[in-house]
Amino acid sequence: MKIEWTLDEEEGIDPTDPVGNLILSDGKTTIQLESTYLDSWFEAFITGIKEITAGNSTTVEIAEEPDLLMFKYSKSGIIISYQNQDIFVKNTDELLLVLRESAKKFIEKLDKVKIVESNNLLIVIRDF
Repeated sequence: MKIEWTLDEEEGIDPTDPVGNLILSDGKTTIQLESTYLDSWFEAFITGIKEITAGNSTTVEIAEEPDLLMFKYSKSGIIISYQNQDIFVKNTDELLLVLRESAKKFIEKLDKVKIVESNNLLIVIRDF
């Protein structure tokens, strides 16, 4: 699984509302989002991975997005669904590794500008 993102830096990075593009891919299926709130997506992934690690399939709301993000078990791994597209991940360890690395890079990028601690989603991502 890959999680790739780019922050919209055209008018400067806004740590309160970090907007950018997001690509989720398992090598076969790609979910691509433009001009989305990256902090909301990371928070949704963190919520989903915590539930799936606890053995629970779950549906997660993504702030500012109309569709739900679903995490469910299949016979051979985990299926992450968004807008009628499914991404397959072999196991929770793989998903956790990719998510941690991507979240770490996201926070490091935002640390280059002044972090607004009133953004509760960034606190959740940083704690993860």
